[in-house]
Amino acid sequence: MTSHATAHTAESADPRVRPEVLREFRKHSGSVLAGAFAGAAFDEVALAPVAAAVDRTGRFEENFTDRTVRGGASAMIALWGDSDDRRAESESLKLRHRDVRGSGSAEFGGVEYSALTPYTWKWVAVSGIFTVLNTFTYCTGTELRPEEEEAAYQLLRATFVDLELPSAAGKFPADLAAAREYYDTMATEELAENPFLVEKFAALTKLPLPTSRLSPLARRALTPLWLVIRPVVGHVIQVCSSKAMHPAVQELTGFELKPRHDREFAIYVRLLRWAWHHLPDRLLLQPLAYNRFQYEKLVHTLRGFGLDSFAVPEDRRRAGGRGRDHRIPGPRCR
Repeated sequence: MTSHATAHTAESADPRVRPEVLREFRKHSGSVLAGAFAGAAFDEVALAPVAAAVDRTGRFEENFTDRTVRGGASAMIALWGDSDDRRAESESLKLRHRDVRGSGSAEFGGVEYSALTPYTWKWVAVSGIFTVLNTFTYCTGTELRPEEEEAAYQLLRATFVDLELPSAAGKFPADLAAAREYYDTMATEELAENPFLVEKFAALTKLPLPTSRLSPLARRALTPLWLVIRPVVGHVIQVCSSKAMHPAVQELTGFELKPRHDREFAIYVRLLRWAWHHLPDRLLLQPLAYNRFQYEKLVHTLRGFGLDSFAVPEDRRRAGGRGRDHRIPGPRCR
């Protein structure tokens, strides 16, 4: 597995992997355009213990948008922080999830849950990896070769390695084929429709205005505009997410895909690809991802000033052999 020192590089020894495509994939993992597919992450709550846990905490009820913002912020640190910050964020997440255990209420009465069991923890992590993988071509228009898909998976797996649990069951699938087999098995044998999943996916058109980092005055000023745009934004997320989901998972959401949604999705994809190719990175990337790319560009530029070698140049070695002896004299014996 890739080490912390190389987890964010976009290089592969496989000649069939185009470096520019792997760099593009890495950039996609920090792009704001992926927000159009945010609902694809609802596959997590199709697993009953996960749904029981988030329902029990009530954080969806308080302000679902705030919960999404918090989750996105944590994911950005995991993807784009340096090795120390990624490790610290992973350990913090594990520590904070120790108390997420108990029994579900209401529709989930009798469902036992514990966030740090491999059964639930691994599912949530692999879900996140596939959300990035499955939305790349939609956002960029670039088709991945099989070897590039594997390299992209390994890139994400290495990035999230600190989130693995110590047991063998808590390790992420070793390669993309194993990850797909795991996901397909979960989707067809372990996931199930539940009222929480259906209700919250439908509620994407009624997203509350986030409260995080917004003053009461700003919320009052933005609320009228938010009420106008949220049904449209929510519908776009529903359509895009449904098209990117595993078919078995999409059926569980209660959102019925119709022929008109295919036409809509084709328009959304064209808009996303136009934005990908024309927006400046400052608008296209999450702030931490943008900062990381700027840092790497500066490092690359600064390394361009360095010498290829610190050895004595060839012409000076030849001159030294013909002419004066430039050796530093040692002390004389008296």
